[in-house]
Amino acid sequence: YRNKLCFSRVSPKGRAGCVTAYTFNLIYSNDGNPLHKFEQMSHDFNSYIKSKLEYCSLVWSPWHQNEINKLERIQKNFTSKIYGLDQLDYHQRLKKLNLYSLERRRERYLIINAWQQIEGLTENVLGLKARRLGRSRRIVSAKIPIGINGKRIKERDRTLIHNSTARRSERLFNVLPQSIRNITKTTTETFKRHLDKWLSSIPDTPKIDGYGENVAAETNSIFHQTRYCLIR
Repeated sequence: YRNKLCFSRVSPKGRAGCVTAYTFNLIYSNDGNPLHKFEQMSHDFNSYIKSKLEYCSLVWSPWHQNEINKLERIQKNFTSKIYGLDQLDYHQRLKKLNLYSLERRRERYLIINAWQQIEGLTENVLGLKARRLGRSRRIVSAKIPIGINGKRIKERDRTLIHNSTARRSERLFNVLPQSIRNITKTTTETFKRHLDKWLSSIPDTPKIDGYGENVAAETNSIFHQTRYCLIR
């Protein structure tokens, strides 16, 4: 199953790219109204393209930087064609449009899904376990075994486990502020509001196509951006 679930086999990049081209050719080529283009393009990207880019992302969400960039370029290229934003760089366009990068959206969903599972709002298919350390609630980070049944696990397989949905969900949830990790016995919408308020203070600056020189954190992951903010 590992090969069948790899990013290259299940990635929606190709389908989304086709929809992007179709949308431009069908709707925008003969539309001379700049305001209509702005509103229509934002609506269509969210409705027809982003939905394909994120369908079942819990299963296939990439962790290799080059694969993350392949997906991010779709939104980067689309937003560059919105009237009035062509002179802004991608980071500026995200702020102007009040958008998350696609990587940030996928990680946000991992956090929300992890919270729902430890709260018992959805089936705990990842087997996540939460416990309190003093006043703080954290998801217990499972140790990756060195070997099984006397056989040493290959480093490649240990890396895959480290970057699995469960392990990434643990790391992302545990890097949240204590006030958010401790939210319990409430609705998902309430948790989302608190999460989004905090995320608005965390840089969302994808390291893509030459933008890396302007990003101090190791990656644009919430994990690295948060750790960098803490040590500045």
